[in-house]
Amino acid sequence: MMIRNVLATLSVAALMCVGACSRESGSETAKDVEKARQDATQDISEARSDAADKMADAKQDASKEVQAAHREVTETSAENAYDVAVTEAEAAHKIAIEQCESLTGDARDQCKDSADRDLETAKDSAKQRYSDKQ
Repeated sequence: MMIRNVLATLSVAALMCVGACSRESGSETAKDVEKARQDATQDISEARSDAADKMADAKQDASKEVQAAHREVTETSAENAYDVAVTEAEAAHKIAIEQCESLTGDARDQCKDSADRDLETAKDSAKQRYSDKQ
């Protein structure tokens, strides 16, 4: 029985050696190498194409973000200019009203009315400038 086991083991080993020791022919090897080169070329082309697509998408996204930031800066600048113009108009109005206090009667009323009209005109002008910048 031991002899049978040894012979069986040797037979399996011999078959493995024959399978492992056989070589591909030169033409089979050349075909396999050419196929590997074609696969590698295709993989590289696909990787480059994917990279270019991702880069184009990233540039487009960045451009959109820059445009949005520019709009935000423009709007903030316009809002700030409006706020400053209104504050200046209100300050000038307060000064004008105080100057009107030195007058009496109709002259005082006309002076205050004029100051009020000037304030409204300045606010309207600031509003127009603000809406033009948006």
